[in-house]
Amino acid sequence: MTSLQSRVLIGLIGFPSVIYIILNHIFIFNTIVVICFILAFKEFLEIIKNFRDKTAWLIFGLIYIFGSMISLIYLRNIDSLISTPFTFLLFAGVMVNDSMAYIVGKTLGGPKILPKISPKKTYAGLFGGLIGSVLFIFLCDNYFLNSFTEFSLNNKDKIFLVFVFNIVGFFGDSFESFIKRKADVKDSSGLLLGHGGMLDRLDSLILTTPLTMFYVIAYYL
Repeated sequence: MTSLQSRVLIGLIGFPSVIYIILNHIFIFNTIVVICFILAFKEFLEIIKNFRDKTAWLIFGLIYIFGSMISLIYLRNIDSLISTPFTFLLFAGVMVNDSMAYIVGKTLGGPKILPKISPKKTYAGLFGGLIGSVLFIFLCDNYFLNSFTEFSLNNKDKIFLVFVFNIVGFFGDSFESFIKRKADVKDSSGLLLGHGGMLDRLDSLILTTPLTMFYVIAYYL
């Protein structure tokens, strides 16, 4: 099975499972989030263990990773309190963006964006992720949200979410790649059997979650 086929298979199984838990089981969701972020922080510690400025990186990692974890749990609680779907949109949108970026980038190839930091990221992949994000928001706003909730996205929400999925997520992913290159490692760990470690899977969410939480606080509370 190729890497692309493996990602598609995991997406088909994992995507519905994650969305179901987000929408229906807040306690289970919060528990899984805590476990995943603890695992990600453990991998982060392993990556930075030989850094000269290890203490500074340790402090940064505590704020960066656990700050995002707290933001995600708080965002889910806000959604439950005021009946908004931003946790669902964040998870699903980031997954769609990353998957489309990977598929289009691997299929079309082309010029690299950051060849020394993340040699597999291409402009074609970034554009593919953008198209995926726009299509996801369109389908959610016109079909899913109208069918299952009373919530609808305004234009400001749509622009913000596409920006978060595509641009902020890209920087989150690239920053983790920078840390790995600094440590001269390919993946944060081998935890996920051919798909890297937990930190590799959370890299986009770590940066996009706090920003989404602050947006919801600013415009919906």
